[in-house]
Amino acid sequence: MKKVILAALILLSLAKTTNAQQGSILLYGNLGFSSTSSTEGSNTTKGTNFSIMPGVGYQFNDKWTTGLNIGIISNSTTPNGGTSSTTSTFNIGPFLRYTKPLSNIFSVYGQLDLGYTSTSYPTVDGVSTPSLSGFAASVWPAIAINVNNGFALNFAFGAISYSSNSQTVSGTKNSSNSFGISFGSGASFGVSKNFGGSSKK
Repeated sequence: MKKVILAALILLSLAKTTNAQQGSILLYGNLGFSSTSSTEGSNTTKGTNFSIMPGVGYQFNDKWTTGLNIGIISNSTTPNGGTSSTTSTFNIGPFLRYTKPLSNIFSVYGQLDLGYTSTSYPTVDGVSTPSLSGFAASVWPAIAINVNNGFALNFAFGAISYSSNSQTVSGTKNSSNSFGISFGSGASFGVSKNFGGSSKK
């Protein structure tokens, strides 16, 4: 705990009074990880979820940014004494971000992500499952801490998401739609960097 507090104090001491500038290029990346374990009798199943989403955008002013992002999500399940199986999802599409500066150091923002998504499944007992593809959209809030020279730390804490997918199995097309709210869970963190631009007059 002391190390966490010390790290936070160091970051705040390094923080500069800099905000994203008009006409700058934003590079960012969000990272998420979670681990679960469930036990039934003497059998334990473990699962891990890993996600990474890099993106690049153009900052029109200190509030609006638009660009393109890529998402990679990996879900692995390991049954008791068994072999791990992994489901992988790939996303690509545009994003739109609205930022509200709270001070020269802190800001909050909401981001809308849209894009194509494709999910591949592991082969189980020699049987493969066709991939799932479709459209996904999500809106998520985050807090940004401007650190130094355009660098910022970003902390996200949930999302509202919607997806529409289809899958062809044995010549039959199956479709599904889902909607979810995950505020309070699925926290992630990332780093961003703004290049170039001009200060607001």
